Amino acid sequence: MSSQYEHFDTLRLNAISISEVARRLGESPRRVGVNQVCTCPWHEDHQPSLTLYERTNENRCHCFACRQGGSVIDFTMQHEGWTFQKACRWLSSTFGIPVHSSGQPPRTPLPKPAMKAAVQPVEPEYTYIPPEMMENLVSADNSLCQCLMQMFRSEAVENLVAEYQLGCYAMNGQDDYTVFPNIDAQGRICNLKVQHYDTDPESARFSHSDGCCLWLGKVWSKEGRLPAEAGFRSACLFGEHLLPHYPAQTVALVESPKNALFGALQMPQYLWVATGNKGALKREVLLPLQGRNVIVLPDCDAVADWTKTIATMADLANFVVSDFCRRMAPADQPKFDIADYITQQRERLAFRSVPRTAVQERPVSIRSGLSRECLFRSVP
Repeated sequence: MSSQYEHFDTLRLNAISISEVARRLGESPRRVGVNQVCTCPWHEDHQPSLTLYERTNENRCHCFACRQGGSVIDFTMQHEGWTFQKACRWLSSTFGIPVHSSGQPPRTPLPKPAMKAAVQPVEPEYTYIPPEMMENLVSADNSLCQCLMQMFRSEAVENLVAEYQLGCYAMNGQDDYTVFPNIDAQGRICNLKVQHYDTDPESARFSHSDGCCLWLGKVWSKEGRLPAEAGFRSACLFGEHLLPHYPAQTVALVESPKNALFGALQMPQYLWVATGNKGALKREVLLPLQGRNVIVLPDCDAVADWTKTIATMADLANFVVSDFCRRMAPADQPKFDIADYITQQRERLAFRSVPRTAVQERPVSIRSGLSRECLFRSVP
């Protein structure tokens, strides 16, 4: 008697609702826009980062954190650690899709010709900066914090230093360069940005006093303090590490870390994060904001571009884009931002900042035109 071989209808198996498969495997997908999300089986995932696509002709999954994903069968195999045959057998039995048997083994597909480039980009091995190297730098003695202390209460600035892990670094004959750490939602230090700021509180703008901007990861690699071949992840929000600690707080998204700090001091009822530059407004960067309420506050010269870009990511989070900086900008300041506004209004505004942990007990009073309705009016 000849052996019987199983023939699976892979077309029908891969057409099964991938979110329903996830539920049957113990996941709890939740809807974000037109798609759903759940935890990713390809990496240790404490926050749902796997997007489940179920639109027409698209029934698959993809994780923007680890860049893995695939079909319904791929997901089932990875989730349970099963072979292809066992995954197909379970899917067929669970969803009532017949399995045919015959004396002929399933046809082995011909190998696909080698491609010049991989279909799925392989994420490079990143080097994360050891925590002790950053901890030695954390200080309020940097140029930006010293200037902020002349505008806000010193304890509020010190609280901000502790939350955002701001630091101080010596270079170019000065010992007060500001260190902005990029720490991801998993608490890994992706890189450390270094800039120097004008410490004169009477200056019209808080500007980089020498135009210098460096990344300590690269500097330390050249100095031999980190591996020479080290590669560092740049796609990380400034303040991203705070998102898991304040899961229900509305997020305010700005361009520069400086703007995020000014906003956090004046309006701590929002969780302020920054992209770092205008070009970093990308899906992979904003993925940690998935499912959140996010108020986007672009600089005056970026309102149009950011509004257009955010519109393409409406499925990711509940975004509202504000044109506040464009409405408030003087004619001679095309790059006007929220920090400029707060700085120029410092004599009229009551700078009564409180630690974020105290917001629930004593809400901040917003005065002199810096109201929620005015600041966060969406772009028409």
